[in-house]
Amino acid sequence: MRFLDFSFRFDGWFESLPASPRDHGTVRRCVLRPAPGERRTPAAIELRPGQGAVGDGWHDQHENTDNEISLINVHVIESLAGGPARTPLSGDNLQVDLDLSEHNLPVGTRLTIGEAVLIVSPKPHRPCAQFVDRFGATAAKRVARANRRARRGRGVLCTIERGGTVRIGDEVSVERP
Repeated sequence: MRFLDFSFRFDGWFESLPASPRDHGTVRRCVLRPAPGERRTPAAIELRPGQGAVGDGWHDQHENTDNEISLINVHVIESLAGGPARTPLSGDNLQVDLDLSEHNLPVGTRLTIGEAVLIVSPKPHRPCAQFVDRFGATAAKRVARANRRARRGRGVLCTIERGGTVRIGDEVSVERP
């Protein structure tokens, strides 16, 4: 049986979002997941190589350093969550106003944020079952379509090259390879 792909209908949603800067973005929210289902939104988080964000449950669930820190575009998550109140449910450590597309941030790109330096990982960031539960199947389809179009709708995963403190309002500087 052959299926028709109607995912193109989600392209207009992504294109209707506000454009984000390409070279110098801003941290809008910091999120920690200390326990399953629990979210905290501190004004700053401490990042450590091999450990992720201090106080986050990442190190309890993952051994792969390709996904120490996750970033999502603030306009994408606010649209999917229906506003800022539910955005921490995505679980992404940093919600940023920055173009996260593959064209803008190829694998190996360095992101300097506050005192920390992150490196864009080759590992794709895909919507998980919890993402579908929290935001719905349509949201997952929208970000999956954006991912297929190299827009990284679900966001980007990074390794920590240099640890340090990241604060809301910090600039995100892009250094492409």
